[in-house]
Amino acid sequence: MEVKDLQKQKLAYKDVKFNLDTYWLDPISDYDEPVDHPLAIICPGGAFKFLTDREAQPIAFKFNAAGMHALVLDYQLIDDNHAVYPLALQELATTLNWLKTQTDHHIDLEKIVLMGFSAGSHVVANFNSIMLDPEQRSQIFAEDLTVEPSANILSYPVIDMTIGWPKDEDWAMKIAPDIYYWQAQEHLTKHGKPTFIWQTVTDNTVPVMNSILYAQKMDMLGIPYEMHLFGSGDHGLSLGTYVTQAPGNAANLNAYDVKWWELCLNWLKLRQILPRL
Repeated sequence: MEVKDLQKQKLAYKDVKFNLDTYWLDPISDYDEPVDHPLAIICPGGAFKFLTDREAQPIAFKFNAAGMHALVLDYQLIDDNHAVYPLALQELATTLNWLKTQTDHHIDLEKIVLMGFSAGSHVVANFNSIMLDPEQRSQIFAEDLTVEPSANILSYPVIDMTIGWPKDEDWAMKIAPDIYYWQAQEHLTKHGKPTFIWQTVTDNTVPVMNSILYAQKMDMLGIPYEMHLFGSGDHGLSLGTYVTQAPGNAANLNAYDVKWWELCLNWLKLRQILPRL
């Protein structure tokens, strides 16, 4: 199984253009029929200032190795013309609808996973809370959502922007002038999808209570979830191995927390997104 195309796909929501990095799996030529593969859409972190490559291509390749297509979404960041919200949600919805047109890539549209890291997790959590509820979605996205995700993965997520990150309220206002978007857990409904969450309790950037609040709300609503809170490690670990270590940065390595990826794959098997064998 090989990765077919590594290229930027340009999409647009209304007059705003955005990019996807695409990591498609090649069909295996000696099969009688092509196999439809699950797909992950990855939203890297970066404080809504930039998108870190440490949570992009290395994660896409891990999904490819597990038998999944992968896309990295270049979602809206803070700039002189736009806030992050609601545009990032509209871009993600546009991406999901676009998948239905990509028949050449043999995507299993019933097995789409959204994955976020840090600030990117805020986009995913808000999508799960707001955009999967038809009433809330209709306020900001006029089209139907023709493809829905089946599950989410939140890595050291920002969930509630009032409990420690960002520390500057002015920055929060630049992310979302409408405070409706600040607290993802407050808008979660029964329409939300099963979610895997992991973080460290020693996270020195995003308080671990973010993960706990979202899991608590999912528990109240009866939405399946799995959460792993590790006892050590800084924010932004990504894979926690040398693959995603910035040169000389020992804080990017954590032998205890690297198990999150294996646990995540096990959960995807539990959700029948990946085969058990």
